[in-house]
Amino acid sequence: MVDVKCLSDYELQNELDKLGFSPGPILPSTRKVYEKKLVQLLVSAPCASPAMNGHRELDRAQDRDDSEGTLMSCTAR
Repeated sequence: MVDVKCLSDYELQNELDKLGFSPGPILPSTRKVYEKKLVQLLVSAPCASPAMNGHRELDRAQDRDDSEGTLMSCTAR
């Protein structure tokens, strides 16, 4: 695991962004909060590679399309 205390502010922000969390400004007063958040995200992050995540996104898009169709047929009754 990455030693979050050794990351620069820029690296900390990039790591958080990679995991889908958009941090505010990283300042001396907020850094510890973002370090803790990064550790939480790293521990809970799925082990799948980014290539696998692309397939999941496609599945989610198809699920959304299916649910929209169902919703439309329910309201049309």
